[in-house]
Amino acid sequence: MQFGFTETQRLLKRTARNLAERELATDAFTWEGAYPWENAAKLADAGLLGIALSEEHGGGGLTPLEVLLVQEEIGRVCPDSAHVVSKSSMGAPRAVDVLGSDYLRETYLPPVCAGESVMSIAISEAEAGSAAGEMTTAATDDGDEVVLNGRKLWVTQADVADAFLVYVRFPEGIGAVVVDRDAPGFEEGERYTNMGGETQSELVFDDCRLPDEQVLVRGEDAFVTLLKTFNVERCHNAMICVSMARNAFERTIEYATDREQFGRPIAEFQAIQHKLADMAIQIETARLAVLYAAATADTDDGLATRAQTSIAKVYANEVGERVLTEALQVHGANGYAKGHPVEYMYRKIRGWKIAGGTVEIHRNGIAGLLLEEGYDP
Repeated sequence: MQFGFTETQRLLKRTARNLAERELATDAFTWEGAYPWENAAKLADAGLLGIALSEEHGGGGLTPLEVLLVQEEIGRVCPDSAHVVSKSSMGAPRAVDVLGSDYLRETYLPPVCAGESVMSIAISEAEAGSAAGEMTTAATDDGDEVVLNGRKLWVTQADVADAFLVYVRFPEGIGAVVVDRDAPGFEEGERYTNMGGETQSELVFDDCRLPDEQVLVRGEDAFVTLLKTFNVERCHNAMICVSMARNAFERTIEYATDREQFGRPIAEFQAIQHKLADMAIQIETARLAVLYAAATADTDDGLATRAQTSIAKVYANEVGERVLTEALQVHGANGYAKGHPVEYMYRKIRGWKIAGGTVEIHRNGIAGLLLEEGYDP
């Protein structure tokens, strides 16, 4: 096993760090749910969107590992812009790139890579959250069209998305379709704001008619294939937590060095030093777990393993929350004030323990794999 980065990876990290510090720092922590279109354009101009998508469709032709390296550098400055980076290569665009037809790739990927379009993914329903296999949104065949009926919930950034990757139940099992915002019979329903300030929406399908070419994948094995493709999505989730933890940690070191009590910087107190040491230990361990999980996606079929990505997600989710809690504690009343970067990230990071499968569900999955296959890292 080799540790270290290639020259391409080092260049990407430098490019991302320089761009973030030069052009994304000023308006970081000001978005509060608004989509940072201006920053998306800057990231696209720098070639940092669609990093892991196919080159013929505007992407970088690299791997999820490179996406995470860029995401980390951007996120340690502006978490909202880091989400733009990952959303352009992971989730819906990646599923289209890996599983879609030439038509779907040619239609949806170039505008995503150019920073001009957003694709959101719709899986959860009122009675099918962690139990995704119980979804009832259905697709039936009608000539050369499929007709959708049902509702999806908690769809992130649906308010700005142009298209949606929607998991649906076909007669033969669960598959997925791509739905344009202007598709007949589709509408964005109720919008609500979560504690992180992000907009989430209900999607409503009422005899929504789609041509067959909008079907991404269907068949008896389609759901399994979708879940395998979705494994690497957990790495993006985990790296968002790592990058926010780094962001908060670096701010905490600076604050502890500058803030004085009892006539000296609080960084000189052992209680604070232990907090800083523990934060560094946890961040570095989580970071390595995420990068290792992503590296497994660059082998064989290009799909990350379920066990490694689940382990990385659970650990990074929990480390991120612990680090933000300690960062806020060190900042005291200053960090607790509404609008402070640490307060901003403290609210945002909590949702990642739920998104992409709760940490409890992932623990169930990890345990099941251990009992079925044993532990063989």
